[in-house]
Amino acid sequence: MTRRLTIAVVLTIVDIAACSYYCGVIWQAFAKDLFAKASLLGLLCFWIASAVVIWLHVAYDLRQSLRERRERLALNSRKTPFGLRRDSNV
Repeated sequence: MTRRLTIAVVLTIVDIAACSYYCGVIWQAFAKDLFAKASLLGLLCFWIASAVVIWLHVAYDLRQSLRERRERLALNSRKTPFGLRRDSNV
């Protein structure tokens, strides 16, 4: 899970940096060509959609790891003998 989270964070930071640095210049360079502007908008939509998919994978991994942790804790509590659970001060 941490590998996907690291990849998502790094890609998001690089995407934001690249977009803020290059988008204005590229948009002005293709100002007169309508087809180029439409292509750039399509590429931007594809770029955003891929970032959303990566973050959805990270969210799913986080949810899955939390669910597995809960199940593991529940399984461990069922394995504990009844006498030990009854006398615990928790």
